[in-house]
Amino acid sequence: MIDLKLIRENPEKVKKNCENRGYDSGYVDDILKVDEKWRKLKFEADRLRGERNKVSKQVNLAKKKGDKEKAKKLIAKGKEISLKLEKIEEEEKEIKRELDTLLSFVPNIQAEDVPIGDETKNKEIRKVGKVPKFDFEVKSHQQILEDLGLLDMEKAAKLAGSGFYLLKGDLALFERALINFMLDFHRKNGFIEINPPQLANKETLYGTGNLPKFEQDLYKTNEGLYLIPTAEVVLTNLYREEILMKRDLPKKFVAFTQCYRTEAGKHGSETPGIFRLHQFEKVEMVYICAQEDSWKFLEEMVSYAEKILELLEVPYRRILLATADASFASAKTYDLEVWSPFLKKYLEVSSCSNCTDFQARRMNTRYRDGKELKFVHTLNGSGLATPRLLIALIENNQNKDGTINVPKVLQPYMGGIKKLEKLK
Repeated sequence: MIDLKLIRENPEKVKKNCENRGYDSGYVDDILKVDEKWRKLKFEADRLRGERNKVSKQVNLAKKKGDKEKAKKLIAKGKEISLKLEKIEEEEKEIKRELDTLLSFVPNIQAEDVPIGDETKNKEIRKVGKVPKFDFEVKSHQQILEDLGLLDMEKAAKLAGSGFYLLKGDLALFERALINFMLDFHRKNGFIEINPPQLANKETLYGTGNLPKFEQDLYKTNEGLYLIPTAEVVLTNLYREEILMKRDLPKKFVAFTQCYRTEAGKHGSETPGIFRLHQFEKVEMVYICAQEDSWKFLEEMVSYAEKILELLEVPYRRILLATADASFASAKTYDLEVWSPFLKKYLEVSSCSNCTDFQARRMNTRYRDGKELKFVHTLNGSGLATPRLLIALIENNQNKDGTINVPKVLQPYMGGIKKLEKLK
């Protein structure tokens, strides 16, 4: 969440940010009203505590002087103050919970260089790689893979319903090779690999900003746990309610997990095959760092994701997301998009975001910088998500005979296999 002090001192800035991002700015006025109530209660509670302490000292003094009658009256007065204080404290806690709930619906403040508007205002930073030209009719990834017997959407729907897929034979190996290649790449660049739980409690989802606002996007178990929508959730929360030392920062983590999303209100008819799914695979990067380093690490994170695409020889572009297109917790987000020859458009495979101290305040994750305690900055980025990356790799490497060339960098991970051919 954002700093309450900012809302108190500059509510118009916070309101404008909400409007730029497509969120309800009315929460700001509600927060100010509740905050005023809370501060009055807090002031009264502090006053009563001071009065109680004063009476307690007077009781001790009366007892020393042997004035039992005065001590008795003072004890009664102290009990009366304690009862009032107990009532005030309970009301204060209730108002504070209401205030925190309202704060949890306000998005992070976007960086000044982020374009204002919806996705049509996204800014293309650069394009990398040549879009391939084919001397035959280009097929979709779904048609290619189904013709080879490597993808079975019908069986997946039979087993789990729409929004799932089933990979077979060398295609399953291909995805596993891709994941291992990406994990190895990140490990070589100083990331600590984590194999985290793929279920998380509500406190963990609250920490990253998924709860309470986006609960409709999450799968929930009977026990009250949630299936993670991305490894960002669990990796970012590793130091929730902890204090780190500045000398131990940054923390750089990478994890491969399944990701689960209901995709509430969204539809997959816009593209065929494995474009929009309820379950998919992703390699995720997370940074936990000192405040002054986060913008530097955002650029580093994006460069790592870009390097993977370059090694895979996939045409891609980097775009800076506009205010209304970036995620709730983000202060600035770059997307990487890969070229789909069949759809003739770019598809997102990575979002890299600097969340500044937004998540840290929700998690109460701080670090000691000399005598000062500061909230850490957190960053997250896909490094990368596999389904749309698979789409690009399949379609960009298709051959006239229906086979698919395996990128050179993945061949060692596949025992030297150079082509995906028809399943026998």
